[in-house]
Amino acid sequence: MIQNLFRGFFLLLTVFVVFSAAGCASAPTDLKVTSIQSRQTFRQPFTHAYCRRDAAGNVDVVVMDDAAKQTLAGHQSGAPVRQIMHIRVLWVPSREMKAVASNASIKWYVIGDSSPPDILEYSGSGFVTVSNDEDATSISIQNASVHPSDNHGSLVDPVGASRIQGTVTARIDDAAVSKVLDDLHTAVATARENARAAAMP
Repeated sequence: MIQNLFRGFFLLLTVFVVFSAAGCASAPTDLKVTSIQSRQTFRQPFTHAYCRRDAAGNVDVVVMDDAAKQTLAGHQSGAPVRQIMHIRVLWVPSREMKAVASNASIKWYVIGDSSPPDILEYSGSGFVTVSNDEDATSISIQNASVHPSDNHGSLVDPVGASRIQGTVTARIDDAAVSKVLDDLHTAVATARENARAAAMP
C-alpha cells in the first residue's frame, strides 16, 4: 500500500516539476496552477485545445496534453499519466465586466496509465472571458480555483487546492470536443464502478 502511494505521488509530481521548468510557449495554452498551501506555481503541459458552443450559448473547452491526445487516438503514449481539463462557460461576460463573479465550471482530470485507470479529479470555478475568431476561440481564465474532489486508485494529489490562471486558444471542433468528453466520461464511470466493486465485502 505504501509503495502504491509513493508511486502515485512520484509520477504525478514528476509531471508537474518537469513542465514547470520547461514551459510550453509553443502550445495553444498557457495555464498556470498555483498551490494555495505551498504557493508553488506550475505551468501545465497542455498542447491541444478544442471548443464548441451549444444552442443555449454555453461554451465547452477541452484542453489536453500529448499523452491524452495519443491515448484518444488509440496509441500507447508511454507517459505515466495524462491530463485533460474541461472548462464550461455558462455565460459570456461583457468586456467591461470585472472578474468578481464566476461564470465557468472547471474540471481537471489526471489519469494514470494503469488498467483500469487511476483517476484524480479536481473541481472548481472561475471567471472566463471569451473572444471568437473565424476558426478558433480564445479564453482568458481569471480568479479561478480548484480543489481535489474525487480520487480512484493510487494517484496522490501533490498540490491540493489551487488557483488557475492563463489563456487558451482552442480550435472550433464540435466532434473533437464530443469525442474527448465521451471518452473521459467512460473512463470516469469505469473507475467509479471498479472502486465500488473493490469496496464491496
